[in-house]
Amino acid sequence: MRSEEQQREQVAAFDEKFGHGSRSLVTSEDPVVRYLTRWRVETAWRRLAARCDLGSQPSVLFLCAGDAGEATTLADLGVQDITVTDNSPAAVRAALAADSRLTGFTCNALSNDLPSQSYDVVIVQDGLHHLPEPVRGFTEMLRIAAKAAFFLEGANSAAGRLFGRRWEQEGAHENFVFRWDFDLVEQVSCAYLGRGAFRNETFSFWHHNVHLDRLARRLGPSSRALGLVKALKTTADTVAPRGGNQICGMVIKEHPQPSHGG
Repeated sequence: MRSEEQQREQVAAFDEKFGHGSRSLVTSEDPVVRYLTRWRVETAWRRLAARCDLGSQPSVLFLCAGDAGEATTLADLGVQDITVTDNSPAAVRAALAADSRLTGFTCNALSNDLPSQSYDVVIVQDGLHHLPEPVRGFTEMLRIAAKAAFFLEGANSAAGRLFGRRWEQEGAHENFVFRWDFDLVEQVSCAYLGRGAFRNETFSFWHHNVHLDRLARRLGPSSRALGLVKALKTTADTVAPRGGNQICGMVIKEHPQPSHGG
């Protein structure tokens, strides 16, 4: 179990990382950079919207949001009610200063006073593996969500272990990179929500920002490189999606309750 000192180190590390803002990737004018940093949450959201009745204005909560570039991506898709949270006050301040469409507050993903079913959709991107209890972080998402929850994380696949790190260092803080697969999402959801209470729409895919960006730089101008990167990703995700290094753990509640409002 992490000590209080280790938890303080984590907050300090992310305050340092996000205090100056690091949202330039999702707002970049470079089409390759924008595509790579936006593709995951855009794809997951569109997939969710096609499988779940979200209503005209769903309330969305981001846990472990950092300075919330992914929330800005969702706002650009037309989602209006978005709340961002993180245990780093500097990250939340950076997010709200950068995008007036967002609301937010400081929040510990594992210890909070948020009511059950208080937001229609709960999302985490690259945040569960920073928690000392990733599975509990996921069940908190399921508790707070009225209609659906999804996370974007590394997959427990051969490619995921090959391309990803086992341990991740942020300043003085180090965490284990917890990886997921379809069966783990299924088991946790069954145990927490019960029989017949959900649909598991989890899917895997190929995506690695650093490697794909490096490849794109070798392919010439961004406009040309973007088409080739898209074609490569589409082919890999069509031919062998389950072997991908990334996963979207998506759970839709079968008997959703109205949210209490964000």
